[in-house]
Amino acid sequence: MSAIIETENLTKIYHVDGREIRAVDGLNLTVYEGELFGYLGPNGSGKTTTILMLLGLISPTSGGGRVAGFDIIRESKAVRSVTGFIPEKFSFYEDLPAYDNLAYFAKLNGIVKNEIDDRIKWALNIVELSDWINAPVKTFSRGMRQRLALANILIKKPKIIFLDEPTAGLDPYATANFRSLIKRLNEEFNITIFLSSHMLHEVRQICNRIGFLNKGRLVAVDTIEGFMEKMGIKIILEATNLSDKLIKLIEALDDVNRVFKSNGELIIYAREDVRLDISKIVTSLGEHVLTLKIEPPTLEEVFFLVYGGEGR
Repeated sequence: MSAIIETENLTKIYHVDGREIRAVDGLNLTVYEGELFGYLGPNGSGKTTTILMLLGLISPTSGGGRVAGFDIIRESKAVRSVTGFIPEKFSFYEDLPAYDNLAYFAKLNGIVKNEIDDRIKWALNIVELSDWINAPVKTFSRGMRQRLALANILIKKPKIIFLDEPTAGLDPYATANFRSLIKRLNEEFNITIFLSSHMLHEVRQICNRIGFLNKGRLVAVDTIEGFMEKMGIKIILEATNLSDKLIKLIEALDDVNRVFKSNGELIIYAREDVRLDISKIVTSLGEHVLTLKIEPPTLEEVFFLVYGGEGR
C-alpha cells in the first residue's frame, strides 16, 4: 500500500494566558491510499487541529507532512484541490436551491464551467438528493444537509475526504444512511476516508484502522482486529468471595495482563487461557467458582485500557 497521508513530528502549540498548550504533540502518522481510517479521541484531544494542519488551513508550530504527495505547508492549495472536508459545523445559503449552492462552490473551487452541471447532477445522484435539486436548502433536514455537504465536496472528485464528527446530531436512520454512503465512496471510487470522532461505535462501524489520540499525542495505531488481539483473552470470574488476596494471586500469574473488579465479577485480561490456574487459586483459598468463562473484548474496553481507565 502507498501512503497518502504522512506526518513527521507534526506539532501545534498555542499560548493562552501565559500557558503553553500542545494541541498536537509530535504526531507521526501514516494513512494509506484507499483506507477507511478512524482518528479517535476525547473532545479537545487535538483531532480537529490535526485535520486543519493537514489541509493547510493552519500552520504547524514545527514538523510537517504530505497529503496526496503535496507538502502541507508549501503546497497547501494543491492539497485542498484533491481533498474534501466536512467540518462538524457547516452552512449553505439557506434560501438558494441545492443546485445553486453547489454551483457557487464549484466555481470557487475552480471547476471548469462546462463541467459544473454534469458534476452537480452526478454528485446529487450519488447522495440520493436528485429529487431535491431545486429545493431551497432551508427545507432540508439535518441528514439531507449532511449529504448535500458530501455532494459539495464530491464535485471536486477528491482523493481524500476528511470528516469531523460526521454524524453528530443525526437520527439513527440518517446516521446509517450516511455511513453507507461513506463506505460506498470508499469501495466504488477508492476515496480515502479520514474520519475524526470521539464516538467508538462510529469508527467501529466504518473504519478498518484506528489511531487513538489523547492530549495531542498519538498513543496507539492498529486495525480493529489488531487491537482485539493485543487485548488478549477476556475471562469473567464469579466466586463466593472475590477477596483482595484472590485478586493479587491472579494478578501474579505470568500470562495475566490486568484484573478489574466490576459488578460482583472479576474481569481478567490474559495472553493465554488461564482458567485452570484461576480455578486452582480460588479452590486453594477455600472458595468456590460460580462462573468462569471467556468473552470477546469490545472496542470500548480497548479504548478505556489505552487511556489507562477501566474496561467494562
